[in-house]
Amino acid sequence: MTTSSAGRPTEADLVAFLDRELSPVQVQWVESWLARDAALRRRLDLLGRVGGGHVKEAFSALLAAAPEARLKAKLLALPGYRPERPATPWRKPWLWARNRPRLALLAAGIAIFMAGMLIDRLLPEWREVVGIEVASDNEDEWRQAVAEYMSLYTPETLSGIADEVPPKDRELAAVGAKLGIHLLPSSVSLPGVALKRAQILEYDGKPLGQIAYLDPRDGVMALCIYADSHQEIAPSTEQRAGLNIVHWASHGRAFMLVGRKTMPELRELASVLSQRLTL
Repeated sequence: MTTSSAGRPTEADLVAFLDRELSPVQVQWVESWLARDAALRRRLDLLGRVGGGHVKEAFSALLAAAPEARLKAKLLALPGYRPERPATPWRKPWLWARNRPRLALLAAGIAIFMAGMLIDRLLPEWREVVGIEVASDNEDEWRQAVAEYMSLYTPETLSGIADEVPPKDRELAAVGAKLGIHLLPSSVSLPGVALKRAQILEYDGKPLGQIAYLDPRDGVMALCIYADSHQEIAPSTEQRAGLNIVHWASHGRAFMLVGRKTMPELRELASVLSQRLTL
């Protein structure tokens, strides 16, 4: 930190003053300005509170549990460590910030680290107890991407597509070949909704099949199959991007049925599809 001892101290000079990075001559220069400049004293007080008191208050609970005595012993054993000098009686009240203990901040950091390890260890068990499902990052991300994409669909997106069966045969065959699964209109057709389109997409470099339906009451619905699942997952429900979702995984493929149907209706349709598409 380079500072100038001429003119009024800058904010950088005040920070260096608080952090004890100034030479004795520069300290005298700053103190002489502080003695006669009320605005500068207020600025120093603000900088000191931002760097000290507020942080201490925010982590007071963690500090209370921090092993301060053990940390202090370890600090004293470090080569080159010099304990902070205690405040002397002649120091003015507004110089309190120069003596803020850095041991407390270090203890807070270690306490946060320890708390993070504890949470990481206990949180999965807590989730299992309360019945909250948390998917892996990749599984979570692909469903979020699909939901956001599907939220852009309207009935008009699919209403212009004819319902002839032959094109659907070819589309389903192409999607199935890419995903390594045998798809037929009879295996993916659903009661009360029109099968409109089957297409192959890609997410994170892996094939993603989309089979789109049009419901006269609830609009667009889609069955999506992603060839990147490494575990068996029973059908589960969730909501993303304002849409209802039922998802499951079987034999290395993840499935999700997404739309604006009510969750009970969607779950019933997903049950039909999961039974037909079991590999």
